[in-house]
Amino acid sequence: MPEEMKKAWPEHYRYIDTIGPEGLEVHCLTYQVIGETAQCYYIGDKHTCDLVNGPQYSWTAQAVKKRRKRVLKEGGTWGRRFAYTDKALALRSYKARKSWQLRHAQLSMERAQAAIGYFGSLEVESTIPTEAVTIPNEYIQGLGWGDY
Repeated sequence: MPEEMKKAWPEHYRYIDTIGPEGLEVHCLTYQVIGETAQCYYIGDKHTCDLVNGPQYSWTAQAVKKRRKRVLKEGGTWGRRFAYTDKALALRSYKARKSWQLRHAQLSMERAQAAIGYFGSLEVESTIPTEAVTIPNEYIQGLGWGDY
């Protein structure tokens, strides 16, 4: 890629987290544009960019296609995207993903607690139900089921 084209393309950012012995570690990954269409950018992380700019092996084109991500050029301030050109928007997206993760975890925990509360833990013998069993749970009942 010519040097002047690289400078015209914006960098994209995405926050991720990893866990380890020290706790939760939040990273900001930087993605560079490796191609574009009229409406989209194709972005890649450092390893993908090294494949594009490095020695060209026969498997490189396929490897790049599998690893690249597509993001729209327009609408970078609204909607759900993989990466953003602004770090503040990328952080907002990270917080939204964590909020959804928390809601999904809460629902899973409530389901498990309701089932264990009804049937007991592994150590407790339970009767085997012959039909479907409905276990009342305030959290699950309050999810706003509408016209189900």
